[in-house]
Amino acid sequence: MKIKMKFSMFMVIVSLFLFLFPSIFSAHAYIKKSTPLENEMIEKSPNEVTIQFDETIQPAFNSLKVFDSEGNRVDKKNGRIDPKQPSILKSGLKKNLPDGMYRIKWKVVSSDGHPVEGVIPFQIGTEDQGSAVIHKETNGYTPKADLIIIRWLQYFSNSCYVGLLFFYMIILPKEYRQNGSKDKLFIRLLSSSFVLLFLSILLSLPLQATIESGFPWSEVFSFQTFENMLMNTSFGQTWIYQVAILLTLALITSFIGMAKSTKKIILWVCLALGTALLLTKALTSHAAAQTNQLLTVSLDFLHLLAASIWIGSLIGFVALLPWRKTEETKQEFIQMIKSFSKWGIILVLLLTFTGVFGSLLYIPNPSSLVQTSYGKVLGIKVILFLFMLIPATVNFIIGKRKKEKGLAASLWGELSVGVVILILSVVLTNLPTAMQSPGPFKETKNVNQGEQVILSVTPNSIGENLYEVTLKDRKGKPINDIEQLHLTFTMLDMDMGKETVNMEKVAEGKYRVQGLHFIMAGDWNVHVHVLTKSLESIDTDFSVLVGSQ
Repeated sequence: MKIKMKFSMFMVIVSLFLFLFPSIFSAHAYIKKSTPLENEMIEKSPNEVTIQFDETIQPAFNSLKVFDSEGNRVDKKNGRIDPKQPSILKSGLKKNLPDGMYRIKWKVVSSDGHPVEGVIPFQIGTEDQGSAVIHKETNGYTPKADLIIIRWLQYFSNSCYVGLLFFYMIILPKEYRQNGSKDKLFIRLLSSSFVLLFLSILLSLPLQATIESGFPWSEVFSFQTFENMLMNTSFGQTWIYQVAILLTLALITSFIGMAKSTKKIILWVCLALGTALLLTKALTSHAAAQTNQLLTVSLDFLHLLAASIWIGSLIGFVALLPWRKTEETKQEFIQMIKSFSKWGIILVLLLTFTGVFGSLLYIPNPSSLVQTSYGKVLGIKVILFLFMLIPATVNFIIGKRKKEKGLAASLWGELSVGVVILILSVVLTNLPTAMQSPGPFKETKNVNQGEQVILSVTPNSIGENLYEVTLKDRKGKPINDIEQLHLTFTMLDMDMGKETVNMEKVAEGKYRVQGLHFIMAGDWNVHVHVLTKSLESIDTDFSVLVGSQ
């Protein structure tokens, strides 16, 4: 009863946090505003260019260069982060630049350690440049094989280490912990997990250096690059903590063979340090880039911890599968399955709750699940998680009925799906979230007495978009007695005034306009005002999350 009460209190507290901090977050830095704006026509040559991002950017591996239409650099080569506003990247320009098309080529590393780069075009002079028009670009880092392998190895080995220790200390009966042969088996498994964990963390530093600097593996092993990583990046600082924890673990584990009372304390300390390594992973994930880091990092850590205990415990069960064939240990094995099932319910609830919370942070609308890479990978992960529950349920039933038939297949199936989910977790952590590219917007509002106003925006990102409004009466037929229709754009994240544009009729009840009305990523209000020929008005508002790419 006490455990249930404590767990209920925990859920209530976390729910209160959700209501107190309900804002939606993004991950990977994106541009909030640039000077000049994308495709802006300015009369005179500016003294400098500035780009303001939605979050603090790291001081290492950033650049800002400005080129004319012939590819010549026209900046003063002093691109830097504003020391007073670390979310702003700026550079001076040469004086009296001639009329023409220019492009700002930029690159930054966001606070979660992911590089983002792009091009912002602008024009000096008001004459039409015709074919010289340049399109905006924004590109984030796409996970490659080296990242997936090394990060997965770290996730998996850390899960094995923490989960096996949990299994050994909580699930395995005490008398078997004192059995020499069983004890040696778990020590070998723990040692193997530790070696893999140590190797993956050592490799993670040069891996991250290749990501942030853009250098290939053959060029990244230099004192200057590693010094820059360790001194000027959040990942480098976290890596130092990880290595310190690993060295401490290596020292402590050398004392495991001491007296039984001391051994128990040492193993609990190892579990605590292994859990601390999971926390450092949360500190370098998407969650670390949010404004309310205490909440987001804590829940991301709980998600990792629950997954690690589940995966590591499954490895423990698989390692002890031979027990089910021996009469002496068969019932003990079934009893362990039953005991772990109670923990399994708590783990599933934690994974579900923290997973849903994370999805709400990074998935702005249902269409993002099918229109963005992040949404598609997340959807596959959720489906696999549901499939993982099938063998988990089978194991729960087996534990209840105290029968072992089919147990080996269900345990291996549950573990195999869990390993694949860890791979997808690695990919998700390193993909731009759907908040950056939410995809085309389309929403229907019912107004007055059943009339419908449908607004669609394509591609729904900074720069030029196609805006379409469709009007239908209560019977679903086009409304055709329209005198005028216009849209009013208001940025909700920053006071930028209002812009109103008229729409042109393209068919009965259908109107369209194209233009550069979303000049910043973030939340916008689009007000639709319709005036009929009988001087009646139809008004409604749409909340649109605009992506940066």
